Amino acid sequence: MTDSIKTTLNLTKIAALVRKDIPAQICNVTNPWGEMTARYTKPSHQQSAMTKTKTKWVVRCATDFDHPELGDLPTRIDADLNIPNSTTGHNLEHGTSVYAAGVAALEQQRIWLAQSGLPQVALDLLSTDDITLRGVTITYLIRCATHEEAVRLVDAINVTGKVLNAYWESTSSTNVTVKLPARTFTLSAYIKTSLKHCKFPDDAPVADLIEQTSCIVRIEVKLGFRFLRARNLLALNSWRNAYEQGLYKTLFNETVVKFLRLDKGGLRHKEPREEVYARLTPTEAVLLRGYIAGRDPRKFKSVTESKNPGNRYSELRLAILAVAKVDIGIAWVDHVKLRCFELAPQLQYSGDYHPSDAHAPWCFCKANWPSSLANFRTRYESALAAAIQKLKLRHPAPGCSVVADVTP
Repeated sequence: MTDSIKTTLNLTKIAALVRKDIPAQICNVTNPWGEMTARYTKPSHQQSAMTKTKTKWVVRCATDFDHPELGDLPTRIDADLNIPNSTTGHNLEHGTSVYAAGVAALEQQRIWLAQSGLPQVALDLLSTDDITLRGVTITYLIRCATHEEAVRLVDAINVTGKVLNAYWESTSSTNVTVKLPARTFTLSAYIKTSLKHCKFPDDAPVADLIEQTSCIVRIEVKLGFRFLRARNLLALNSWRNAYEQGLYKTLFNETVVKFLRLDKGGLRHKEPREEVYARLTPTEAVLLRGYIAGRDPRKFKSVTESKNPGNRYSELRLAILAVAKVDIGIAWVDHVKLRCFELAPQLQYSGDYHPSDAHAPWCFCKANWPSSLANFRTRYESALAAAIQKLKLRHPAPGCSVVADVTP
């Protein structure tokens, strides 16, 4: 499943008087003279109803001009959720669906609102139509045959990413994590070793799940607001038919394959053979040989003596790239470090990730989705019933006495 998701839940379908009961932490900013200069909503961390993990919520407020006498009222909830963790207690194995992650976010928010005392008639108005995305992290899980193979794959991404990305980052603690930022998204790769955010159910086969994880490379693509907006993917419902539309494959090819220059087999790491030079024009062949020898391709006469050196260099660069798979914009001493020949066969979209039959009941995935939905419904109904009981205790019917529960 999508690893984490940032959602905005629009609450304006709910009546103003009901929204007044939604807990919101509004803080006032004052100057040294005690005059209020600004107001802001403080984030809170809510514990998941399914697991003991915490999620970040911000209840945004604004004035309802139809009811100005009520003051600022909650209008939306901005939430940051790690969906697998908050639903099954871990994210060791999970599927890819953004839509299912959004539905899970909605269900968890309805449970929280029910626990806060909002009535079912109001909460049942909320649907996926009311959810938009502020960001989403799609995680593609690449299963390798052995742990050593998984380590080599991360290393190949690390070395190649360092050559191709000026903003490359690599950190090493219990594992190696590669981070490659782009303008509107970030690509990361690692083998999961830290379990500090996992809260496994008591009867989960923890040892088996952890053992499987050592052979899985996590390719995480963090898509920002601008990326989603440019592709009309802000509305949660735009992801409803993502598999049928081939959206996940398209995104994988754009943010992983193309980003790492693996399309069409990738870039070379060895000098081209003579038959490759033969397919180039004489000018292109001379420039390529000189570039490999260490000369600056921008200083060749075929470039500097042209009418527009910048355009001429670009033309030669693209022509050589198309035939020889060599990018003369990258120094040859770095070009030979590329591991595209290793990455291209392994980094191919293979569809949604499916845990084994033994692991699926403990994972947030397609096979376990009906069970997850049933769990959401049970928790929701329990929260509604508990809120009604609490209300009865506070306001007993006339003539009835309330006996406190003193059960230890």
